[in-house]
Amino acid sequence: MGFLDYAWSISLQKDNMKTGISIETKLNQPTLTQNKAGFNVTVPLPVVTVNEETEEKTITFLGYKFAADDEGKAKVGRLFRACVYHLTTHTLMPVNPEKIAPAKHCSILGRFTNSLVNDVYVNSYLTAWYPDKLADMAYANSLAYSKIRPVDTIFNPATLIMTALLSKLNIGTVKGTLDSEEEKTVNQLADKLGALKEEVMMALAMESTEFGEAMTNTTNEVNQTLEDFGPMLEAPSLQYTEHTGSCTIFSHNSMLSEFEIEQIFKKSLETLGGTIPSEDSIESCWRKEANAEASQAFNTWFTQEAREQRMLSKLEDAVAWTRFKSVTFPNEDYTTYLRAKEMIRGTIRRLLNRLCAAQDALDEDAGKVFGEMDLPAVVQMMSTGQPRQDVFKRDEYLKSSYAWSIVLDASASMRVKGEYGRALAICVAEAAKELLKDPTSWSFYAFSDQLYVLKDATEAYSRRVRARIGGLKFGGLTYMPDALHVAGETLAKRFDEQKFLIVISDGWPYGYKGMPVALSESITALERRGIMVIGVGLETGRMENFFRRSAAVYEQRDLIKKFANLYVQMSEAALEG
Repeated sequence: MGFLDYAWSISLQKDNMKTGISIETKLNQPTLTQNKAGFNVTVPLPVVTVNEETEEKTITFLGYKFAADDEGKAKVGRLFRACVYHLTTHTLMPVNPEKIAPAKHCSILGRFTNSLVNDVYVNSYLTAWYPDKLADMAYANSLAYSKIRPVDTIFNPATLIMTALLSKLNIGTVKGTLDSEEEKTVNQLADKLGALKEEVMMALAMESTEFGEAMTNTTNEVNQTLEDFGPMLEAPSLQYTEHTGSCTIFSHNSMLSEFEIEQIFKKSLETLGGTIPSEDSIESCWRKEANAEASQAFNTWFTQEAREQRMLSKLEDAVAWTRFKSVTFPNEDYTTYLRAKEMIRGTIRRLLNRLCAAQDALDEDAGKVFGEMDLPAVVQMMSTGQPRQDVFKRDEYLKSSYAWSIVLDASASMRVKGEYGRALAICVAEAAKELLKDPTSWSFYAFSDQLYVLKDATEAYSRRVRARIGGLKFGGLTYMPDALHVAGETLAKRFDEQKFLIVISDGWPYGYKGMPVALSESITALERRGIMVIGVGLETGRMENFFRRSAAVYEQRDLIKKFANLYVQMSEAALEG
């Protein structure tokens, strides 16, 4: 169980189609976005670094550094869980989705107040239904407090009030000194938000959703008050909550002692509505199983990283002859995969049925009409009274072996058709999974001016592979000859009787001089090595300009008719040859 699986397992939003969860290596703070398909939660991935001089390992997450031991992993686990709990609870709000994740063009003040009021619901919901989750939130708050700049060192009045209000609501105290007017404003706003929390808590207890108007009114009141404090330069947020824009309220150096963090933790837990542990140590707030799960996520992550590096190293020789800028695995997004698959669910089964029927027909060993008698067949003929001539023993028949490599164009020109292209590629991949029972007999790549490994031949078609397909982003140039070269080299090393390389693209190779000639030469070289190359044109007939065998797919049924028929014809010709 890696970090993505861990996030899915602890997510409070159980509808995988409504909310997608993805992991982003270069992210510094979680994000919450919304589109027509639903919500997308993106959580940062911890980064492990090694000191070259001491060889000491440290883990960096959300701007904090921890030792890479069991205790450090447990602390990162708490922060990771706080991120997932907080953001997935947002998606449970029974309000307009646009109010949950405001659009990018929303004003700075609008983003802050919207997030602030929504967090009241999040904290109320967790207090009401999942009080055991509050310890992770309080721990994240205590670390945030340790790095928050004292309010008397923040010079912008609006940012000062926002920071004090965030701290007051989540931690129960303000770091630094407020003047009397500032303190009065913060207390008034905190009281309004506290009253809203009580109303939301009451509604949750009665299983009611009639608190939307109260949230709107509170948002408007907070807006009106903050507008009087001058220009809005930023919308501050705590590191484990959703990103609302640039934020300068945290110091890179300031940290409290472990004892001070424990005291702030208890204060925050009490503020959120949790129960303060009776034991001296705050460690009693967490089950041993929670620490074990975090450690398992780390161990799986390390194992996966090492395995992926081995996969990439095997491609080094083939990639060395290409112009690709890099070879990598895309970020993982399982929900985008599910949403794309939903577009072509019926087509997957029909394509598979067509290919299976054709392959069975090609591999069928017809009964012989002379030779040694097959006694069971003779008895059956006599008992049914139906005359037959194929009652002789068949020779042992060896079924043909097949290998596939699927290559998807992920360049910028595919952005307009990207989700449809992703869906068609998933359709072909799902068919390969069922048709080629051996998972090592097929691979799946995507390309732009970079090469993406979606499924290596050594991998099963797992949830992780599916998440890579969903996480693939479209952009960059179109180095099609280079992609064919790499995929072809992996196929050429196999000893299967029939090898297919299937390219899905919009038919616009672009990126360097002489690419059409290079593409033609690549296809010719592959065919001479016994690899059958098929070009699948995504809503275009341009693939026939480069590929001797191509299918233009404008509708889903074209994939069944044109691609399947072409595949069968080529396979049949190879058997006869």
